[in-house]
Amino acid sequence: MKQYPFLFLWLLLMSPQHICSQETAANTAVQEFLENMGGEELWKSTNFIYLKEKMWNKQANVIDMEVWLDLTSPKSKIKLKNETFDRVRAFTEHGGWGKLENGRQYEFDSLRLKQEIANWKRNIYAICRRIALDKEELTFDLKPNNILEIYEDTGTLLCIVELNVNSIPIKWVMKSSYGEEVTLHGPLDTFGRYRLPGWSTSQDGHWQFEYVEVKGYKTAPNISFEPEDH
Repeated sequence: MKQYPFLFLWLLLMSPQHICSQETAANTAVQEFLENMGGEELWKSTNFIYLKEKMWNKQANVIDMEVWLDLTSPKSKIKLKNETFDRVRAFTEHGGWGKLENGRQYEFDSLRLKQEIANWKRNIYAICRRIALDKEELTFDLKPNNILEIYEDTGTLLCIVELNVNSIPIKWVMKSSYGEEVTLHGPLDTFGRYRLPGWSTSQDGHWQFEYVEVKGYKTAPNISFEPEDH
């Protein structure tokens, strides 16, 4: 007889009504999150994004950072520069490369490229666009304490997002078979039509950045992602 209360609770948790309630809560959180970030129509039309940031890390003082990010296919280019720091790195699905202060260029090995591509579809911009465009191809699971898990319809976990009570992201975990990268976010700020965390930092405090400018494009600008000697 003592097992019955536990059996009743299990049946209650597995009931269609409870499952439906969980799905509704998750979908509501996702919709509120997207509205907080600028809204569905904005992210539907964002196929490419340009970011200008101020960055700090343990290797250098203030770094001016520019990011060009294609959201339709794996393409990214980043420039980092200050008085002593001058680096570039970029990748496409076919390969990646970087350039150091002394002018030496190097190529990504296969593991680095796979990690970059895995993270490319898990970052905050790609997820916002994905939710706006093909939400039905994603699955959402809202755990206790407003922990939102986002999956592809294949069951692959894309990211884990900790939301505050207003569905604003305060922690973002890009998790794949190649590892995980954790970012902590500050309060949202306005950059044109976009709403993004005013500052972000790695969980270990190794780096931090603040946005200076954000531009979204429906048609990608003419940016080369190929090594500079090509």
